[in-house]
Amino acid sequence: MTEPDPVPEAPAPRPTELRVARLHLRTGALSLARAELETLAGAGTLDDEALLDLAEVRWRTDDLTGAGEAAAAYLASGRVALIALVVAAEATAALGRPGEARRLAGKALELAGGDLDPVFAGMPRSDVWPRQPAERVAGTPAVAVTSGPVVAVPMAAPETGGATPEALPDPGAELDAARAALAAGDRSGAAIRLAVVLRLAPALAPAVLDAAGTEPGREFDLVRGDALRLVGRESQARRAFAAAARDTAVAEPTEPGARAGEPGPGGGSSEAGPSGSS
Repeated sequence: MTEPDPVPEAPAPRPTELRVARLHLRTGALSLARAELETLAGAGTLDDEALLDLAEVRWRTDDLTGAGEAAAAYLASGRVALIALVVAAEATAALGRPGEARRLAGKALELAGGDLDPVFAGMPRSDVWPRQPAERVAGTPAVAVTSGPVVAVPMAAPETGGATPEALPDPGAELDAARAALAAGDRSGAAIRLAVVLRLAPALAPAVLDAAGTEPGREFDLVRGDALRLVGRESQARRAFAAAARDTAVAEPTEPGARAGEPGPGGGSSEAGPSGSS
C-alpha cells in the first residue's frame, strides 16, 4: 500500500517587528517604517522581504544611494520584484551609468506591463524611462502600488512661492559633524546638529540616539525625547521631555540676575514669602 505524500509544513510566520514595519510602510508612515527597518538592519534581522521594504522606504524618503544598495542586495539574492528594479534603475542612473539603468528600467517595464505611474506615485523619474504622461493635478491622490497591498498616498505640490528653495544640509554630514562636535567638547553645537538631523531625516532617529548616548543636559534630553518618539518609544520619550523640563525649571532665574533660592535685590530671598501684615 502506497503511503500518502507528507503534508508540507506551513511556513513560519514572519517576526512581528518585520510585519509591523511593513504595515507602517503600506499605510504611509514612512518615517516610522524607516526607523524600524534601519534598526532591524543594524541588528542583522532583515529577511528578503524586509530588505525590499528597506529599499522602498529609503527611496520614498529621498535616500536614493541607500535605496540602491538595498535594492541591489535584494536582486543579488536571485529574486526579482518590481520595486527593486525601479529603485535599482533610479540609483544606477544617478551614478551616471545610463546603459545599465535603461536595462533595469526595461525589465521593470516588462514586469509592470508598461504602466509605472502607480509605482512612482509622484516620485521623480530619471530620463532612463519613457516619456511620462501628463502631470497629475497638484493635490490629487495617486495610488502607490508596491510589492504588497495598495495604499493611497496624497501627492501635494511643494510650496516655493516662486522662489528657488534653499539647499538643505545633508543629514548624514550633519550627524558626522555632531559626533565631531561632541569629541571636541562642543556639546551645545552637537545637540543643535542632532536636532537638525531629526528634522531633516526622522528615519535617522536610531543613529541620533546612539550619538547622543547618555550625554547630560536638557538639550540632549530634548533631542533624545524627539528621537525616542520617532522610533515609537513614547513612554521613554515622555520621561526625557520631563527631565528636560525639570532641568529648565531649576536653571531659570526667578528675577533678573538671581537664581531660585538666591538672595534677590535688597538682600531678600527671590522666592515670594507668605502674605500677610507684619
